[in-house]
Amino acid sequence: MNILNAVLTAITSSEHLSILSVSVGEDNFHLLLAEQCHESIGEPLKLAFKETEIILSKTYTATTANIHRAVVTRISQGSVLSQITLHYHDTAINALVPTLRFDTLDIHEGDEVCWMVQPSEISLLRGHHGS
Repeated sequence: MNILNAVLTAITSSEHLSILSVSVGEDNFHLLLAEQCHESIGEPLKLAFKETEIILSKTYTATTANIHRAVVTRISQGSVLSQITLHYHDTAINALVPTLRFDTLDIHEGDEVCWMVQPSEISLLRGHHGS
């Protein structure tokens, strides 16, 4: 699981859904929650998303609200899945991608890449259960 420290910057809510805008450093992220958000603007948050939910690209492609740049620090290729470690704001982000697909990307250690995660695939980590 990847975890990023963020700060809540905006909330748009309806009866059962919330879209949160958060900042990680100077970058903005958006996440979609199937609940009303009770956090406060300016509150620190922890974002979590699975390694399998990350999409990698060598070029910027506006396909989601969450596209950011990082540097590839490690590649471990397996026969089925490859693990790619990215350096992003002093944090290691791990991506697991099918090796067949990764081989076509022509990505190497030291390359700057774009990584993406859908707003619906990001969760909030909360300190206690039920809120």
